Amino acid sequence: MGDARPSSNSVWQQAWDSAQPTLSSIRDSLGSTTSPNSRIVRVGQLDSELLDQELVHLLCEPLQKALSLVNTALKARFDPELALLIQLTLYKFSIWNLGASYGARLQGLRYIIPDGSSAPVSSAGLPRRTLFIHGTLTILVPYFYNRLRAHALSRSWPDTPSNDKRRIAWQTLTRLEATYSILSLLNFTAFLWNGRYRSLIDRLLKMSLVPTTSQVKREVSYEFMNRQMVWHAFTEFLLFLLPLIDARFIQRRIARFMSRLTLPGILPYSFNDTNQSPSRKRGKYEALRIDQCAICAENASYTLNLGYSADALSSLTSAKEGVSQPAADDEVPAFPIHTPYTTSCGHVYCYHCITERMMRTADEGLESGWECLRCAESVRSADRLEAEDPLREHSDTMSDYEFSSDFDTTDMSGSASSHTGSLSE
Repeated sequence: MGDARPSSNSVWQQAWDSAQPTLSSIRDSLGSTTSPNSRIVRVGQLDSELLDQELVHLLCEPLQKALSLVNTALKARFDPELALLIQLTLYKFSIWNLGASYGARLQGLRYIIPDGSSAPVSSAGLPRRTLFIHGTLTILVPYFYNRLRAHALSRSWPDTPSNDKRRIAWQTLTRLEATYSILSLLNFTAFLWNGRYRSLIDRLLKMSLVPTTSQVKREVSYEFMNRQMVWHAFTEFLLFLLPLIDARFIQRRIARFMSRLTLPGILPYSFNDTNQSPSRKRGKYEALRIDQCAICAENASYTLNLGYSADALSSLTSAKEGVSQPAADDEVPAFPIHTPYTTSCGHVYCYHCITERMMRTADEGLESGWECLRCAESVRSADRLEAEDPLREHSDTMSDYEFSSDFDTTDMSGSASSHTGSLSE
């Protein structure tokens, strides 16, 4: 038994010694292998560029509006310079100081440049010379190009003779633009293949965007997309629903309800007038002068049009308060009656006002007619005001103003009377 135990230990020792060369080779192979490259996110690089453009637009918009308030011509003239100033400021505080633009930082990216020179570096650890060339090519060159192109178009360089220097300069500028577009397309194709250089300038300067962390985790937030989809669906629903809603009908209902809440509607008669019968109805504009249209006055009170004169507003206020003011001899009515028509209750309104009320009543299907604004009685019909009407006989006691009517030459009674039948049916 004593001899068997030492023999087993020697077997394990021999196996361990024989496995040492294999284990050493495995350790050497693991030490020589490099860590796997981080995942290349092409969408993040493209999104960072879009975010940078939106940031410049958001900063330029309020400054442009403020400049347009000062002088519109000044805004149109210095609009490119304003965008240039904002872009240079953002470049200084983002790429120059931090090594990445604000859009790239939101996507978790930063710029790297292969180490190959001992040139001075910025606070972000990137060579200043490379950053200066990058900023010049991405900001200053496009600005000067746009300025030169706008100047050439304003001076009609394309329309000059073919041997003119300006025409040759314009053709050269066009060829350079076409060449740059072709090279940008080829670079974008290569970017989609390997995801290294987003733009042609980045490829020339060997500046690539890499993730700030070794483990890239693509987190897609659908919050903004969901918000846009909900708002789009809500907009389509409103576009479908709003044509089906009669806005004027709702407005009239609200106006009628509000008119009942006024003092004349709550208190149909005055407590101070003991001789007046409580059962007598009083219209909303009973105190309005007889040579003025109560419907016109009501429409003016709803629209709150400030274009009415002071006399019109004072007349409207006095009518609502129930104060009847005598008409002066040379005073023009604030709401004159055009083409006067007499209702079934004996009050006079404009033809188009009565027609509009009757058409509204017919559309709403009210069999009782519409309520007179002077006596609160139901109006079911209307006729043209005849020349021998008592209102015309006593016009010298009321006012020298003549109604602006063409009832001697115009026959318009058929239109207003046509709605009488629809109400009486």
